[in-house]
This record gives sequence, structure tokens and C-alpha cells, in this order.
Amino acid sequence: MFEGNGRWVVLVVAVGALWGCSTERGPGDLFGSQTEDGRLVLDALLIVDRPLPDLLLSETIVPGQPVTDENSGVAGARVEIALDGQVFGYSNDPAQRSLYHPPSDPPIVLPEKVYAMRVEADGRVLTGTTITPARLEIRAGVLLDEESLEVTQEFKTYRDGEDAVFGAPENQVVYQEGLLEARFDPIPAAGYQVGIFSLDPGSPFVIDGLFLDERDFSDFERQESSPAFEAQDGSLRLPWFAVYYAGRTKIKVFAVDKNWFDFVRTSPEFGGSGGFGGNAGDNFKFPQFNLEGGIGVFGSASVDSLGFVVVPRDSTNLRPSL
Repeated sequence: MFEGNGRWVVLVVAVGALWGCSTERGPGDLFGSQTEDGRLVLDALLIVDRPLPDLLLSETIVPGQPVTDENSGVAGARVEIALDGQVFGYSNDPAQRSLYHPPSDPPIVLPEKVYAMRVEADGRVLTGTTITPARLEIRAGVLLDEESLEVTQEFKTYRDGEDAVFGAPENQVVYQEGLLEARFDPIPAAGYQVGIFSLDPGSPFVIDGLFLDERDFSDFERQESSPAFEAQDGSLRLPWFAVYYAGRTKIKVFAVDKNWFDFVRTSPEFGGSGGFGGNAGDNFKFPQFNLEGGIGVFGSASVDSLGFVVVPRDSTNLRPSL
């Protein structure tokens, strides 16, 4: 999640099967000289029903230095994750100091379990625990009329098959017409986060480019993420403002544990706010890490997805993607 005390990389949703978009910070942007060098930095996220993941272990360095795996990665550490008396030892990648792999044929992460992390490196000890959320299942995706809030379309879900998700007429959605909503049975989770993925490389922009220049367009990504927010009623309004491209679009909804939720809602990367849902967040100066002996995050989530096809409002005036 971070590299050193200078250049901090925040991975928000889906690395490989997990997270997707990342934002790079300049030297000292997040903590500057207020964080001493040599503090362990952990990036480890468990996803329910997925195997134990790779993780990253680095250390903070003096601000102003270019950050590399060589000068911030922590090699040779003892890294373990424990569950119900079982201990799973991690091995250091031979080519990347900061990268650690789970045992071969790693176990599947279980819902509603306590996982404990322990890292020992050169006399330093970092510990943390996460309680994995229950499984999340999106039971319906709908389009609402903006005024009456009546359902005007009900989407096919991945339970109907991927061909149905992207081929069904009811999953064709005109950009910014109506309100997108995912509906699920509430589960015990600290909060939620959303990842938005454009699946068609080269598909055109659908955003209004009247007030944007070339530099603005170059900033848009095909993977975006929301701040953390609460959805206690089991309905989640999906943000049109984070949809930039036409074509096949996947929304991933993450039900997150307290560690993930606290980190995202208190991170300057997300404005220290509760997100577009307008919920929790107190503009903390520093993110809340919930680790002993280091910083970063050891968190967990369960996830489900919703897919649809974004149809441009005016196909005669589309700007090609960069």
C-alpha cells in the first residue's frame, strides 16, 4: 500500500483479482518528515473465497529520496498469518525484496474468521488482526427513474452468466439517464467500497469534454474507486460521475472490515471523508492503520460484481479514448 516515507502508492481496489487502480504520491506528500525512517509498512488484503494473497512489506525511508524496491523493500523477514491455531508461513520473492508469497496451494480465505498477522524483521515486530466479513451477494441491479425512484430496468446479474450480463437488452444503460443501484442483503461489515472497471480498451469517452483539455483527459483511468461509506439498508447508489467510458462496465462492491474501512475513510487520498454516500469520516490528519509496530493495512473484504453496458447519449459526438 505504501512505499517508504516519500512515494506512497495507494492500491484501492483489485490487484490482479483483488485491486485495480493506484495513485502515486510525490516524496513526503502524505507524511513528510513527521514519520521517522525505518518503520515497517505492510500491504496485505484478504478477500473472502479467494486464496491467501501475496503481500508487500517495506519500510519508511528519509523523505526526498527516490523510492525503489532496493532501498525500501524489506527482505528476509519472517511473515506469518494464523487462523484457528494454523500458521501459514510466507516466503520472500527471490527477485523482489518487498514481495512475499503464501505457501504453495494456499488456503481459501473464510468468511467471519479472525486472521492474525505477525512480521519479524531485524528486531522489529509488526502485528495486526482482521475479522473477515460475511459473504456478499448482490441480489439485484436496477435503474431508477430520477424523479419517482421507480424501477425502470432490472439488470441480469452474473448468476445469469457473463453473456447475459453484457448481451441482455436490459443491461444496456444510456449514460447518465436514471440512477444505478445495487441491492443486497445487509451483512455485518464496517462499510463498503466500490471499484468501477471499463472492460473495453479503446472505447470512447462519454463524459462531456466542453470544459476539459487534453491534459484533463489524460488523467482519466479505466479503473476507479470510491471512498468508503456505509450502506446499512442494503442498497447502494452507484456514481455516474466515476464512469468515463462507453462499453462494458463492471462494478465491484467490497464489504470491508474495520481495518480497510478505517484506513480508506481517514486517508487524505480520499479526502478523509465518508465518500459519495456522505457518511463517516472526520478529516483525520493521518490515516488510521490499526497495526502494532508499523503502518499500512492488514484488512479483509468480501466482494460481488454487477455488469452492464454504457451507451453514449450522443453517439455522433464521441471523443475517442486516449
